[in-house]
Amino acid sequence: MNRYLGEERYELKDRLGHGGMATVYSARDLKLDREVAIKLLADNFAGDDEVRRRFSREARLAAKLDHPNIVQVFDVGEDDGRPYIVMEQVDGGTLGDRLNGRRRSVAQAEAVRLLSQLCQGLGHAHSKKLVHRDIKPQNLLLRSSDGCLKITDFGIARAAEETTRLTQAGKVIGTERYMAPEQFADGKITPAADVYACGVVADELLPETRPPELREIVERCLREEPSERFSDAGSLGQALATVDGDGDIGVVRRVRSQARPTRPLPATGPATAGWPAPAEVARHRRSVRMRIAAVAATLAIVAAGVLIATNSGGSGSPSKAEVAKQRPAVAPSVPTASDPAEQARELADFFRAQSR
Repeated sequence: MNRYLGEERYELKDRLGHGGMATVYSARDLKLDREVAIKLLADNFAGDDEVRRRFSREARLAAKLDHPNIVQVFDVGEDDGRPYIVMEQVDGGTLGDRLNGRRRSVAQAEAVRLLSQLCQGLGHAHSKKLVHRDIKPQNLLLRSSDGCLKITDFGIARAAEETTRLTQAGKVIGTERYMAPEQFADGKITPAADVYACGVVADELLPETRPPELREIVERCLREEPSERFSDAGSLGQALATVDGDGDIGVVRRVRSQARPTRPLPATGPATAGWPAPAEVARHRRSVRMRIAAVAATLAIVAAGVLIATNSGGSGSPSKAEVAKQRPAVAPSVPTASDPAEQARELADFFRAQSR
């Protein structure tokens, strides 16, 4: 016998997933004639007021978000005292399933694409002053039709400006591997906590052999101090875009300026030196060019002096006629190129010609 919810509006079908607090079912919205997913609170938690409040908060917070990379919430209700949430159905499984099926990491191009989608959806939540607090592969759905990533499970999400107690009777709320250090203590949680979780996900997704830019990005996400990470998912997304050459030029310079080999990255990557600002990099490059040009000019002046002294004549100096016979038909000119490297090459040619 089929089971219905919402005064027989929703027809429950197969079970899609099961967690400690709730079960997710495939269902049919008979009123709007569409496939949906319904998250139903477990029967043994129906009488727990704290769990019920958290479940209702998930629906309320997620309903405020409207983004292609966040699972959309359609409706909420109760069935015999058990709250439920009606959501967009995403066929294709979770990112956790994908990682397990491929022995963890995936190809770099695919990993960057998935991480970029994660940053876009999470960046939207951060722009609405919402911190997810439980970003992990099991809460990231992948639509099989086009590979679109969608964030789900805002059950323990909080408004970014709230200062809340994150432990209850010695129990940590969240998934320990993906939790930022500040989540293990009482205090205010910022979007930087989600950035830390993104860093752990990125480290699992990316191959061990990765370019310096990606190593720097992951390491910055995993820094112990929240202020030393990317401020939010939007900033992280900009840095990831530079790997394909698409980000803001300032972000490109900051990432590439610190590109250097590093040791294999642990799950809680070490802090690295602060990244110089784009203006500092530009000033350094201008200074190097000016020093090269000054050295080239000095060498040219010294060479000219030597030539004048040699040609000024002495008792053993060759005659003008003999000199004229030795010189080529067209005498080389003093280097005039503006590029330091080209100027150096011209200067070498000039010296060789004058020595003949």
